[in-house]
Amino acid sequence: MKFESISIKNFRNFEDIKIDLANKNVFFGMNDVGKTNFLYALRYVFDREVRKQNLLDTDFYKKHTENPIDITITIDISDTQDSDSQKLRAQLKGALLSSHDKVYIRLLAAYDKQEFMALPVLYWGGEINDLQEMKTRGYFYEIDYVVNVLYIDSYVDLYSLFKKNTNTLIVNDNEKDKDILEQIQTTVDDLNTNISSLSGIKSFEEKIAPEYQKFRNDKISVSVKSEIAVKGLYSNIVPYIKQENDDLLYPTSGEGRKKLLVYSIFDLLSEETEEKKINIFLIEEPENHLHRSMQIALSHILFVDKKYSYLFLTTHSPFVLSEMDNVNLVRIYNETKIDSKSVFYKVPDKFKNQRKMLNRGLTEAIFADKVLLVEGPSENVLFGKVLSVINPLYEADGVYILPVGGFGFKPYYEILDTLRIDNVIKTDNDLRKIKGKQEFSVLGFSRVNGYIGESKLPATPIKKDGVEAKRALYDDNKDALNEIREKYSIFLSRCSLEEDLDEVIHDEMVKYLTNADNDVIGYLHEAKNYHMVELVEKLTDDDCRKIYEHYNFECLKEVMS
Repeated sequence: MKFESISIKNFRNFEDIKIDLANKNVFFGMNDVGKTNFLYALRYVFDREVRKQNLLDTDFYKKHTENPIDITITIDISDTQDSDSQKLRAQLKGALLSSHDKVYIRLLAAYDKQEFMALPVLYWGGEINDLQEMKTRGYFYEIDYVVNVLYIDSYVDLYSLFKKNTNTLIVNDNEKDKDILEQIQTTVDDLNTNISSLSGIKSFEEKIAPEYQKFRNDKISVSVKSEIAVKGLYSNIVPYIKQENDDLLYPTSGEGRKKLLVYSIFDLLSEETEEKKINIFLIEEPENHLHRSMQIALSHILFVDKKYSYLFLTTHSPFVLSEMDNVNLVRIYNETKIDSKSVFYKVPDKFKNQRKMLNRGLTEAIFADKVLLVEGPSENVLFGKVLSVINPLYEADGVYILPVGGFGFKPYYEILDTLRIDNVIKTDNDLRKIKGKQEFSVLGFSRVNGYIGESKLPATPIKKDGVEAKRALYDDNKDALNEIREKYSIFLSRCSLEEDLDEVIHDEMVKYLTNADNDVIGYLHEAKNYHMVELVEKLTDDDCRKIYEHYNFECLKEVMS
């Protein structure tokens, strides 16, 4: 069973939107673009607790109640050996033919102006244009017998969750339990006898009844009892933390502890139903109240544990996504209206051992509106300083600098392009000696050609190496490089970061880098990140503006535009 797509029409802030889905989906975007509303669209289809609330005029896009709310989910069940596909097929019965390999589940809700609400009606089948209305029994639709929704909101109440599911979580089916329960009842009876004998209790019971009778002349008395005696054994039990080799109990008062216990409880609940039903997890901003290390641990569970086979997750945290693999990334954004783009992301095989490192850079970038992709930490340090002078709040305004390190640009810009996140590439004009020849391949030019998908720049090897050879190569092809800058937002250095910077502030670099013995470029190359930090700490605001305005670093203007 594979989730394939969802279309949402006229629901809350979604006028008409279609999103490709997978079995694990991550939804991200700025606040108030509709991430929670998207989860509610799923809940109205799959969760009877939400569905039975019906829909109000405010649930219609801009209150356009003349048109129905229309939510359609497509699920691929072509794998007939898959147990969840089999569960769906068995439940659909006559609504699905054996030849059908997709299930369409549709919710329609037409607004009733006399009742001031809309009743959701569910349909399903194997042909989108020939769906059958689902049978109901009270609030139960047929789908409720095969799908179980586990919705975990960002501020779920641990104690309410525990009490609500106590009878499911705690089952006393051991032969010895009967004797123990009888002993507990005897103890409770003794407890209440002792409570009743307390002078304060007796005094309260004697005083309260006459006071009550002033309002209503009933022949009643008031007794004070333990809740256990009235509401049962589990009426007042709560989970506590017990450390290893420590007999003391510690309350689950910390929000982080509560959050982890919540996920543990939901895991147990899912185990209770997984044989008979299809468990779908809808999780909203799990990062709340969790330290970074706990978010990373949670990421491993969500994206590796088989329990979370069907996952719809909203988040603002890159740490929650640190272990993601085989996941559908969905960006919801608002330019002129709410829209979305999705892309299926699979960690490339050659990066499997470095997944965390690759994911960390990518997941930080997808939360931005515009990304400057640079080669390494030196560019990150320098450009971060310059942009902070131009706009101290550039990161808050959605601009992010991402060093790609050893991964190259491709894994990043392909994802960013698909998600329609603007990105700018700054890369070096590299040359490499060809083995056995006195020639040098133009790596920088070839790299740019590969990125744009056409041979705009010559790829013929050249005879010379060095700074002047690189600058001559650049100047001979400047018109084409400028066109690439404008059309593709790819900025090739005239030489490299250090040489390009030297063209702009040579005198200042000599002044600031006193240990360089006037060889500032060699000094920066010698210990790239460390010496660049030394330089950046001494740059003035005027130096930064000079760099920002120079042709060599127009990538900075591009990312800020």
